[in-house]
Amino acid sequence: MALILVAVLVGGGTTGLVGASPAGKSEPASTVMVASPILELDKKAQVVIVGAGFEPGQEFRPLFTTMDGVRGDIGYALDPEPVANEIGAWATAWTDYGRYVKKKLVKEGVYTITVTDGEYNFLAYGAVAFYDSEKPEEERPGWAKAF
Repeated sequence: MALILVAVLVGGGTTGLVGASPAGKSEPASTVMVASPILELDKKAQVVIVGAGFEPGQEFRPLFTTMDGVRGDIGYALDPEPVANEIGAWATAWTDYGRYVKKKLVKEGVYTITVTDGEYNFLAYGAVAFYDSEKPEEERPGWAKAF
């Protein structure tokens, strides 16, 4: 058994244990992160989103998933328009997430930002959490008490 495990580790086998990416590619998967993943519900703030592992020059669509599972294309509100640079990285800011707060599409909780290609095929996703700073600290979720 140990010999088989060593062979898989050294050979980078495709068993899913080591070295295999979801699409069977040898390069790392694309990633998306929010610069400050825990944010106060604020009608005037912005969300900074960064990504890596994309094809240089690749264009894509960031989508925001609301609590009820509806995905909204937020590309219209990104500055600058996200395009992967020569090393496959990008950064942008969602400049009007406050509109989602005003319309109560964003409440206290954890959400996903999904990145798709132009035909809405999944590429990567990341998480962002919002907390209500007007609540007393003892009523905030545990993950928001440090803020």
